[in-house]
Amino acid sequence: MHKAKMILAGAGLLLASVASASQLLSILDAESAGFEKNSQQLFQMIGAKDGWSGTWSGEKVELYQYASEKEVNPKVFESSVQEGNISGWVELCQHRNMLMLTKGDKACDELKGLAP
Repeated sequence: MHKAKMILAGAGLLLASVASASQLLSILDAESAGFEKNSQQLFQMIGAKDGWSGTWSGEKVELYQYASEKEVNPKVFESSVQEGNISGWVELCQHRNMLMLTKGDKACDELKGLAP
């Protein structure tokens, strides 16, 4: 009986990790929802898997894809959206394993509406 419980627990963990991986988003998912790439960013410097500048909902954005949600580090960009910043970034938002800076207030809603 104990062995059967361990097998079931192991199978549950496996299913949970597969479900978690299937919840990851990609730059391609964002493109499918209207994100238009412009130029690739130095995403490796912030620990991301991919990163692009571009436009979304008519706003200039930088969009970064991470290998997992727990690897996303919004603190890297917090000073970029503080009042008086010279970069012009207005909002920083995270959805699952994606992080985005935007110069408007519509693109974050688009990101948060993404589903894999």
